[in-house]
Amino acid sequence: MVNPPLISEIIAQPQAIAWLPWAVQYFFFIGIAACGALLACWLHWRSPENSRLEGITLFLTLTCAIVAPLALTADLHQPARVWHFYAWPTPWSWMPWGAVFLPLFTLFIGLWFVAFHLQRFTGRRFALNRWITVATALTAVGLLLYTGREVSVVRARPIWFGYTFPLVMFFSALQTLLALLMVDTPTTGRGSRMLGTGQVGGLVLLGITCAVWLSGDTLSSSAFRQWLQLSGRARGFAIIILAVWLCCLTLAVYVSRKGTVRKATIPGVVMAMGLCWLLRWTLLMEVQTVPKFNALVNPYSLPFGSDGWLAIVGTFGLWLALMIVVRESMNWIAGRVQHG
Repeated sequence: MVNPPLISEIIAQPQAIAWLPWAVQYFFFIGIAACGALLACWLHWRSPENSRLEGITLFLTLTCAIVAPLALTADLHQPARVWHFYAWPTPWSWMPWGAVFLPLFTLFIGLWFVAFHLQRFTGRRFALNRWITVATALTAVGLLLYTGREVSVVRARPIWFGYTFPLVMFFSALQTLLALLMVDTPTTGRGSRMLGTGQVGGLVLLGITCAVWLSGDTLSSSAFRQWLQLSGRARGFAIIILAVWLCCLTLAVYVSRKGTVRKATIPGVVMAMGLCWLLRWTLLMEVQTVPKFNALVNPYSLPFGSDGWLAIVGTFGLWLALMIVVRESMNWIAGRVQHG
């Protein structure tokens, strides 16, 4: 008598997206803030004559450093669990290091901003300010490492698992920062051309990193190529990102040769921010639709509520409001000091 074959049926269900658009907003703003802190530190130590550019960089860095942790807290499904990182530290994991670097970074950049404007209003130099800049730069490096490695160590997502992900995040944020700085620079001059040249360098390094990522023989590279082959949606995002990158590079080259030209600078800023944000959306949100343990595709549609469009628009609105409040507050204080 022949035993009937045993048939095992596995029922797989689509998995919900774990990281929401709040995470994209956090990665966007913290990348700009960390790059801004490093650039401002370099300006403070190597180019003290560029105090105006240092002040603009600190302004952008401070506003982004305030918005970023708020977006991260909103992404945590249980925000009150943040204190668990301090009560039960796990230094072998990257997550609790973020709970150390993020508040320290925000504190140091706030102290630096206050010290910078105190020096501007009073004319007095504070020796401690030089070491605050170093502490801020060190925490910025820690944030860049933490933000990149908390994603790229996830083995269950082969596309993330590699060292190129943090580099893509860094170079895309760097070119965005330089594009934003060109808005407040004079219409002509050596400084604006240097910023344009820096943005060209950042875009070229970003393109080289992405090319190495796609052509490599690592697990991440192989998974990335398979995703592009099998997903028409992924190919669509890749084409859009490539087109935006080419537009950014063209405008950056033009500005680097001609100086800051408003008709090229404003579109360049929009394109640079769009490129930075699209890369994060594609690599963080779209990759989550790739299944980890089954053959299904995890569907995702962007809702209109606080976990969707409202989160994205609201975060950028908060950033705009912060920039207006901080700028007007500084102008009011400067007017009070000037008129006694």
